[in-house]
Amino acid sequence: GGYSDAAQRAQALVEADPALPYRSVSKGDTVSFGSYEQDGNAQNGPEPIQWIVLDKIDGQLLLLSADVLEARQYHHVPFEEVTWENSDLRAWMNGDFFASAFTPAQQGIIPSVLNENADQSIAGTPGGAPTQDRVFALSEQESVVYLSGSANRSDIGAAPASQAAASGSLAVSEDGTADWWLRSPGTYAFAAQYVDTAGTPLPSGANVDVLYGVRPALWIDIAEVGGGQQ
Repeated sequence: GGYSDAAQRAQALVEADPALPYRSVSKGDTVSFGSYEQDGNAQNGPEPIQWIVLDKIDGQLLLLSADVLEARQYHHVPFEEVTWENSDLRAWMNGDFFASAFTPAQQGIIPSVLNENADQSIAGTPGGAPTQDRVFALSEQESVVYLSGSANRSDIGAAPASQAAASGSLAVSEDGTADWWLRSPGTYAFAAQYVDTAGTPLPSGANVDVLYGVRPALWIDIAEVGGGQQ
């Protein structure tokens, strides 16, 4: 409306209601939420994280980072049988990553959700106990839902690695994409499933100590406080 302090007013509204910018988004949109070091230059501060809106259900959005943000092992011990519940990747996502990537106000709209960790669909490798997670890797079942079809595999599954993630030992394709972890077990209990550089999920998985990319996923609450869900 021509007010010279419009930007400050808008910022104040978002600080008071951090879900405000996300109520009008739709499935398939890309949104900015939180920040993380991505350009490999820590001196200029962290960059805004871009997320793909995978779903919008009952006043909540399911977000998946558009890019591979980190290169990490699923678990650091070779050939150790491990499930998502006790993995290094889960500890990092819900610990250091959650604490550093989001402001306290943003953390307040990221709910803790119950994740059922199903057994591997072919070999029946145990998926472990259900977990309460605020940040998580997608499951085998979620990859079937959201990465089915060549278009979804290309547009959502194939993820570019950030400069920071690609600066170390992470293998990157000619297109700049990287393999990234799912949370579900592979054929063996010392393996975890992943999505390859072309966006195709691999149920057989890879050894948990391999260095692959990380794409965090999370839900955010967008229902108005004291009001009905949108």
